[in-house]
Amino acid sequence: MIPPVRPTGAKEAGEGASYDLTLLPTLLLQTPTPQPPLTGRISLGAPVVRPLTGVQAAEGDGDWGAFLESQADQYDYLLLSLVCSFRPVSDGAPFTDAGIGILLEAPGEPADRQPIAWSISPKKRAVPVTPSGSLTLTANLMLVDAGVEYTPHQGGQEKLFVVGMGERDSDPEWRFTATPGTPLVGDESLALIVRTPAGTPTRAHITVAATVRQRRLGLIPYRAELPPALRTIAVR
Repeated sequence: MIPPVRPTGAKEAGEGASYDLTLLPTLLLQTPTPQPPLTGRISLGAPVVRPLTGVQAAEGDGDWGAFLESQADQYDYLLLSLVCSFRPVSDGAPFTDAGIGILLEAPGEPADRQPIAWSISPKKRAVPVTPSGSLTLTANLMLVDAGVEYTPHQGGQEKLFVVGMGERDSDPEWRFTATPGTPLVGDESLALIVRTPAGTPTRAHITVAATVRQRRLGLIPYRAELPPALRTIAVR
């Protein structure tokens, strides 16, 4: 598995800073009244980047470790980790979902020499939900419907709370979905191993979005305005 994320309290040479994000509403036709920006709802810690050996990047897989070590003169591997904090408010406007995306880029390099997310964490995390109705399944059937996984062998239901995607691509992302029993509140640690051509300057562009359920207006999507220190990170 990906090496553990450093606790947010640890600081080294500028590491450990946390930034409160301003959420700007997305203009929708069905909401003619402009919504004010939201503050104090999401904060993002400054990403921490550290180099990895091929063995570390292989996440304990001996076969992969030997292969990645053999490519040491072609590729570098770096661990990028960050912590996102979702905060509750007293006005009853909870988050229903959120997304954090990272676009990896090696400026000036051709498409076949762009960095990729070699591995991401978490890839998936589900939470149990209480069945709202009856469901008949055959012995070996699994259904996935609207983010809910029905697993007959376990005799219960689970809903995906976070899904990571984009492994081996340059644009990995994580998507969070609140459930009635698991609100989108608290700290979430995210990490990815970046594979980039050896010695190549590499950047990571970060985006954050979320949807809030307002009492009168329903679902309002927001996009975070990130400070320059977070918007683009020099991975190398």
